[in-house]
Amino acid sequence: MYCYYMVDPEEAIAYGLYMGVAFIIVAALVLAAFAPMINAFIGYADQQIDDGTLSVQTKSAFQWNLGAFVWLPVFAVIGVFLWAIIRALEQKRAGG
Repeated sequence: MYCYYMVDPEEAIAYGLYMGVAFIIVAALVLAAFAPMINAFIGYADQQIDDGTLSVQTKSAFQWNLGAFVWLPVFAVIGVFLWAIIRALEQKRAGG
């Protein structure tokens, strides 16, 4: 009897590899798309600092947001790694 989840292990590995590469490419495109926005954000923050209208709390909030953006690729790679582990465990449970 053929089970829907039972596929050739080599096909599963190839699928996982393709999806991992696709995920990294999409993450890079998202990063590139957000780069102009982040540059405008930094320019705005710098202008506010020069004018002296930026409070300490707002400055720390800006720094936190920029730090989160810098760590975005790291979280994307962790996501791909966890997805690959889960995919392998599902394939092993299905008998592949």
